[in-house]
Amino acid sequence: MFESLKEFIESAFFNTPAETRGAHGLELSAAVLMIEIALADSRIENEELDVIKDILQQHFNLSQDESENLIELGKREADHATSLFEYTRTLNEKLSAEEKAKLIEMLWRVAVADVVIDKYEEYYIRKVADLLYVSHGDYIKAKHNAIN
Repeated sequence: MFESLKEFIESAFFNTPAETRGAHGLELSAAVLMIEIALADSRIENEELDVIKDILQQHFNLSQDESENLIELGKREADHATSLFEYTRTLNEKLSAEEKAKLIEMLWRVAVADVVIDKYEEYYIRKVADLLYVSHGDYIKAKHNAIN
C-alpha cells in the first residue's frame, strides 16, 4: 500500500518519467535531506518546516499543498532510509556542481532556521556535501550565505 501511495504522490509531483528521474525524484531527494537535517537534533521545529516548505515552493515551483504533501512523504522516506547515499546518488546524477552547492546552502538554511546550529546538523550537512563532492570552499560559502 505504501508503494502505491508513494507512486501516486510521485506521479502527481514529478513531470519527468520514472526512467529519467532515477529511484527518487530530485524534489523528494532534496526534501528527505532537508528533513534529515531538521531531525538531526531529534526534533523538527516549526521554523525548520517553514523553511523547508518555502524552499520547496520557491526552488522547485511547488504549490503549498504540493510542498506539504512532499514534506509528509519525505518524513516517511527519512524514517525508513538506511543511508543518505540513495538520495545523494540521484542528486549527483542530475545536478551540476553549482546546483549541488546551492542544495548545501538550502540545508544550511534549514539548520539555521531555529537559530541554533546543532553539532549533528553540521555533521550531516558536511556528510551530504562530501557525498555530493562539494568542495570545502563551496561548503563554507554555502554556510556563510545561509547564515547572513
